[in-house]
Amino acid sequence: MELPLGPQGKLQYEKLTGAAGQRTRTLWEQIFTEDTESFLTYYYGEKIPDAQIHVLSDESGQIVSMVHANPYIVMLHGVRRKSYYIVGVATAQPYRHRGCMAFLLQKAVWQAKSEGCPFVFLMPADAAIYEPFGFRYGARGALWERSAELKTLMEQCDAKAAGAFKSACVQAYKDVLGSACVPAYKDASGYRLTVYSDEDAGALAAYAAKMLARRYDTYCVHDEAYFERLSRELASENGALYLLWKKENSGICASEERVWRLCGYFCYACEENEFMQEVMVERRAEYLFIKKNEENRIMFLPLEESRAYGRAYFPEMV
Repeated sequence: MELPLGPQGKLQYEKLTGAAGQRTRTLWEQIFTEDTESFLTYYYGEKIPDAQIHVLSDESGQIVSMVHANPYIVMLHGVRRKSYYIVGVATAQPYRHRGCMAFLLQKAVWQAKSEGCPFVFLMPADAAIYEPFGFRYGARGALWERSAELKTLMEQCDAKAAGAFKSACVQAYKDVLGSACVPAYKDASGYRLTVYSDEDAGALAAYAAKMLARRYDTYCVHDEAYFERLSRELASENGALYLLWKKENSGICASEERVWRLCGYFCYACEENEFMQEVMVERRAEYLFIKKNEENRIMFLPLEESRAYGRAYFPEMV
């Protein structure tokens, strides 16, 4: 594939890895002006070290077009595979409509295919841009907002998330009990929220593995590192990862105590507008969340023939 032409001649292609990826930050800031300094600090600190970034530079060495390929481990019908999530597709204004994006997408796809990836995926701003390259929608996602009851639980969260409660619940889940005896308190809903900390990563990874395998055929693996990173991403967006606990009257605790069991998690952030994602809770708890609608969110480009993804789950992520 011929290198695209810039105003002064052919552009120079490079694949950046590790610290070299920091060179793309200037172009990112020029194109994605909605991203905050806090988010950029997170992204360029957390994601760039593992990313493969395909770029084109002009004769002065300035990067004028880029495609970021961030690696993820995915589960495909019970088998762990490597894949890439395509983000940061951008070209400086004077170099648009010269084939830069097509050239770099092709490079990213070839790289993924050479590594044995079954597909690459992305969340498009406009599906029409990617359809000519073979990308097709394959995962639907719900858009949620908070119910009045959930707002109340979130407002009470900081006051109620005492160390004894959280430690008992998390330790119980690590011990494969899935519940914990903790002091009771008056709460008609029977639910309680805690804000994620890294000590929760094991409990959440175990919970997510169970829920995702039950509901989906193809999904991003949610291991401990995933939740640790997700929490930092949400913090960069003025948000947090919440754990949802359900009060169970199992009768195994003393009368003055109750059993609490992890029954879900969700992400909440609020920059210019509040938004929710990854609402992964048990069906009976979904009434706490208001589903606005459900829409196609993620596009896939298959790299293997006759690949059926089945029910797919890929939340918004970078």
